[in-house]
Amino acid sequence: MWFEEFLSKYKAGISHEFILHFNVRDMVDNTRLIDKYLYDEFIKQRNFGIVAFYDISSGLRFLDSGMSREFAKINNTDTANITYALPSRIFPMVDNALKNIKTAFFVNHAEKIIPASDIASMSMEERTALIWLDEWSVNGKISSVGSTIFLTCDNLADINREILRSSYKVEPIMVGLPSEVERKDYLEFLIKEKNIKMELNTDEFAKLSSGLSKKAIKDIKLKAEAEDVPITFDFIKEKKHSVLKKEYGDVLEFIYPEIGFEDIGGMDRAKNYLIKNVLQPIKKDDLRRVPMGILLCGPSGTGKTLLVNALARESGFNCVKIDMSRILGQYVGESEKNFKKCLLGAQSQQPVIVFVDEIDTAFRRGDDSDSGVSRNIFSEFLQFTSNTANRGKVIFIAATNRPDLLDAALKRAGRFDKKIPILLPDTIERALVFKIMMKKYKFDTDITDFTSYAEKTENFTGAEIELVVRKAYELANEDAVEGEVITGQLLDEAIARCRPSTQQVEIMTILALKESDDKDLIPEKYHKYLEDRSLLE
Repeated sequence: MWFEEFLSKYKAGISHEFILHFNVRDMVDNTRLIDKYLYDEFIKQRNFGIVAFYDISSGLRFLDSGMSREFAKINNTDTANITYALPSRIFPMVDNALKNIKTAFFVNHAEKIIPASDIASMSMEERTALIWLDEWSVNGKISSVGSTIFLTCDNLADINREILRSSYKVEPIMVGLPSEVERKDYLEFLIKEKNIKMELNTDEFAKLSSGLSKKAIKDIKLKAEAEDVPITFDFIKEKKHSVLKKEYGDVLEFIYPEIGFEDIGGMDRAKNYLIKNVLQPIKKDDLRRVPMGILLCGPSGTGKTLLVNALARESGFNCVKIDMSRILGQYVGESEKNFKKCLLGAQSQQPVIVFVDEIDTAFRRGDDSDSGVSRNIFSEFLQFTSNTANRGKVIFIAATNRPDLLDAALKRAGRFDKKIPILLPDTIERALVFKIMMKKYKFDTDITDFTSYAEKTENFTGAEIELVVRKAYELANEDAVEGEVITGQLLDEAIARCRPSTQQVEIMTILALKESDDKDLIPEKYHKYLEDRSLLE
């Protein structure tokens, strides 16, 4: 819990100035907001003489009138005259209080006072506030008096990064979203408060509400009451999607898959690996078997993205996709800020599958041509993907058909440390893909066994088989009569008209096999390539 982290750093004397960020507008327990919680659990027990709050909207406020008078006495002024003054006028007086009496000073919405931007583009008022906040963190007198400064913000990336330099002693503390246990406890509290119509129990509600704050959970309850409908799986899903899209939709793509493993032809080795080393261990809370990251390698159209969607459906985990087009901005620092928000948004929904398609183009070290933006984002990504605290909670899965273009730092053990080749389907798998495609598009056909057609489509990817099936439907409807049956003759004709991209597939297959190091994940006919790597040259 964030409070324990704060308390341990305070007691150890690591710092007396803290930035509380992320879920800082939520209730800490069932009834108290963060400032009230800190007062009850920390400030009240330590006999602080002054407790003051400041933001640019509400101005300077005090916990009670006695503290206001004490502040006025120290500064020989009337607090009524400075309530709505700017930081350049208020902070020197706060400085006097911090150094002369044990003071707890809250700076709310700190990102509005010291926004993330280059020093050169900051206003004089913002620079002044930044200097005061920086200097307070290393002031020995403030520390000896026992004063403490709390800055709060929703997104740490919105705060000027100057304050986080190692030369200062400002400690960031992330206030996370409630855990499943905390959500369940809060739900039981809400139910006690008023009878709520629900078609699921609190355990199910708690699981479904992952990624939501307590305020958002209460909003779901209030909306159900206002609409006079029971809280169901679909109701929670709809409201949850609305909340998350509003919060992170600008930097993340949310995936709500409708297919499972049974809707994918073949890939049995990959499916079994994911079941045994991702789904089952996480559900048993044995995260030691879960890889830090999974890299899906193979030719285009073999179903890498489909596999991720099916895994999300089978697991029931949240699933998001990192789309760099949503991240990159036109202003200085905007891209880095968006990426931090993207990672934070993903982490907040754990357990979560984070999918990166075409990772070879999404993350590169870059050069100075983009002012270091690519390098900064790449560095942030490396740090996040190697954080062992995320194992089994944030499951990174990336797809590429050019693993040779990936930076070696991404492929090392401890990041994308499991490489799964997704290769061309064999005859049995192709027959299954034909059958699944007919079912997917609800095409009428008189074919019951697709084996002979699978034998005619050697070197076809799953996507190319889908193209063949759709082509057969086009041929069946050339006379503009809808609902024609796809016959064997039509399917043969479609196969003759559609050709696979054989050369490209062969190259990408070799690249995928070069990355592979686990025989259990490779079809038997390719085992010779593992035993004699020279065959891949």
